[in-house]
Amino acid sequence: MMVKKARLGLYLEDEDIKRQIKVAAAKRGISTTKYCAEAIEERLKKEDEMSDNDEDYRRRKDFLERVDKLRKEIGPIGKTAAELVKEGRRR
Repeated sequence: MMVKKARLGLYLEDEDIKRQIKVAAAKRGISTTKYCAEAIEERLKKEDEMSDNDEDYRRRKDFLERVDKLRKEIGPIGKTAAELVKEGRRR
């Protein structure tokens, strides 16, 4: 089963930070994407924004899992997300 991943664009202040990230990821034998994702998750947990023990987090996660299941059951609706956004903007 292929897991759909969320995309996040990341703009850095300068090339030196980008180089440091690449070096740190290479030292760990992982991609820069994985390195950044792990760093962000670690920061969120550290700042209590994300926790498996957090009741609100669990409720949101459960809700999103139910929505994903429903989407799979319903199947394609015949329009892309981009088309739906354009349609919504015209209203």
